[in-house]
Amino acid sequence: MKRKLGLLLIMVFLALPAANTYAATVEDVANQLICQCGCTQVLSKCAEPVCATRESMKTEIRLQLGEGRTQQEIIQSFVAQYGEKVLASPSKTGFNLTVWIAPIAALLLGGVVIYMTIKKMLRRGDEQRVEITAVAEKEDEGYRRRLEKDLKDFGDGGFR
Repeated sequence: MKRKLGLLLIMVFLALPAANTYAATVEDVANQLICQCGCTQVLSKCAEPVCATRESMKTEIRLQLGEGRTQQEIIQSFVAQYGEKVLASPSKTGFNLTVWIAPIAALLLGGVVIYMTIKKMLRRGDEQRVEITAVAEKEDEGYRRRLEKDLKDFGDGGFR
């Protein structure tokens, strides 16, 4: 029994890599390319009712899949033919890396600016609070002296 279980586990581990691989479909490749008819839509979602460019690109994908080419090979053939503008998302190499990094950097920079602005506003508020407190203490001192005088006068003879 243990031998059969061990053999079964070995077969499962050997089959896992094969289960994760799949054959690319026309839609898988079309989702990564931009239609070149001028609509600037992803090839699989081109909104033109009659788009000869969409159909010719999809036919080319079908032919290349039929030849046994991989998804990356097909995409590279379209890049060679049309340039990088055919890619639905820019490659993550070279200058195109800034397209991926710039939004994150902008968010971080914006967060830092907001943090510093709020910190400065709070510091300014603390300074104003100190000034207000100093003025209030001066006024309080005057009221205290007057209160002590009134209490002394009251204690000396009252309201008579």
